[in-house]
Amino acid sequence: MIIVRRYASNMTEILDTQLAAMDEISRGNLEKQVPILSSDEFVRVAEKTNLMMVGLKERDFCRSSFDKYISPEVSRKILNDDIAPSGEILDVTILFSDLRDFTGFAEKRSPMAVVEMINHYFTEMERVISDHGGVVLQFVGDEIEAVFDAVEPKGNHPDQAVSAALAMRAALQRLNAQRRERGEVEIKHGIGIHSGTVLAGNVGSARRKTYSMLGDTVNLASRLQVLNKNLATDILISGETRNRLVLPASRLQAMGRHTVKGKTEAVDVYTVV
Repeated sequence: MIIVRRYASNMTEILDTQLAAMDEISRGNLEKQVPILSSDEFVRVAEKTNLMMVGLKERDFCRSSFDKYISPEVSRKILNDDIAPSGEILDVTILFSDLRDFTGFAEKRSPMAVVEMINHYFTEMERVISDHGGVVLQFVGDEIEAVFDAVEPKGNHPDQAVSAALAMRAALQRLNAQRRERGEVEIKHGIGIHSGTVLAGNVGSARRKTYSMLGDTVNLASRLQVLNKNLATDILISGETRNRLVLPASRLQAMGRHTVKGKTEAVDVYTVV
């Protein structure tokens, strides 16, 4: 009876320790390893639990690293295998933003100074876009491509995109105020916005793919961003986006009809004042 009681007591202690470890894992604490309290079959249970914790830590590290290169919203779709092999047709609003005279800016500064500046700029703009319901698809050079309503559709994506553009304008003004205080030159950007259908899906080779938006909607948004240079504006939206806005018409100024590359017909263009 003494042997049975001691064995039962040891078993209870081992099981309590194991259950406590599993409870910590359920709370997300993966740092506390299960102590080895015996030399029997329970050792294998403890060792397997410790190995599982190591695996979970590696998984979380990979996921957090993945989210730094792809937006968390898109990474979840990829990891959950939630992207149709042939893509899907979505109604969205695309926003392109591009720094002005960036080549000349970069030529006069060290690479480290350029990277520091553009990373600071991207950080502020990505935060603003995310706060307004957008997802940054990619950074290309000094350009930002963002989409609204692609991952979690809400239906008011034109207003979200325009609100994001206005917030980006305000954020850039704050950045430039800081740059003036440091005696640095101001930076400028142009933003183009267009609403319509896109094909969203994985694009690339058999070995490497990227989640992309394809179609005329993407192309026109990019062209409007470039058109800012000719019209001396910083935000341009298409007539299609304008027609869907709840934003008061008094905030918009018609800039006429313009022919852009890739379009056979001229498009109505508006700026946000």
